[in-house]
Amino acid sequence: MTTSHHMNITIVRPSLLLLCATFAIAVRADDFTARCAELSRQVNISVTFQDRPDASDDTHNVQELNRIAGRPPGDYHSVYGLTHARPDIRMRVATRALTGDDGRVCAIPDIALELGFSAFVVYLAKELTDPCYREIVHQHEQEHVNTWKSHLRASAQLLTTVLRRNIGEAHLYASRDEAEQGVRARAAALVAPWPKRILDSVGAAQDAIDTPVSYGIVTSRLRTCGQSVRGGSR
Repeated sequence: MTTSHHMNITIVRPSLLLLCATFAIAVRADDFTARCAELSRQVNISVTFQDRPDASDDTHNVQELNRIAGRPPGDYHSVYGLTHARPDIRMRVATRALTGDDGRVCAIPDIALELGFSAFVVYLAKELTDPCYREIVHQHEQEHVNTWKSHLRASAQLLTTVLRRNIGEAHLYASRDEAEQGVRARAAALVAPWPKRILDSVGAAQDAIDTPVSYGIVTSRLRTCGQSVRGGSR
């Protein structure tokens, strides 16, 4: 079984030096329109996946894992394995801009995203004292781990393409302050729908792992170790 409740977006503010540097270009009015139109072709979009080793925790019993998994009272399905992931997105936004000699600012965001995990733990129940039993449950949880990582890695590749396609043209602003605010808001709006989309995609893939058929396979394998269990790994 795998759990995740939400996906955070953390906006990392660039340094003041970087913000100032983006406004170093001043352009004469007769060049401003043409140079502004070129900014969208110069924009920098970077999306990467930052892998993180999953930690192991075997200090909880089945009852405690049921509670961590959010199992309601009266649910007699025993949770022997649980993968808990807390995915997040770190975003850096820089302002790529031109300032006209009339004070107008043409600006577009440079966006750098890092997809990763703020927490990633595989729980194995304390009751798993038999090495054979433990290894089979661990292998099932590893499917959840691999699914999380492969989906975030694929999402990074997809987002690189989608954000480049959707970034649009540079916008005009009346001042530098207005440009900074507008650029940050524009970047946030572009990225905002993606945490839910990523979680929905991963959730569907995880549900495909946790099925009665897969639990039956795990149970059959456990019986080859000389033990029986109801429900298998979750």
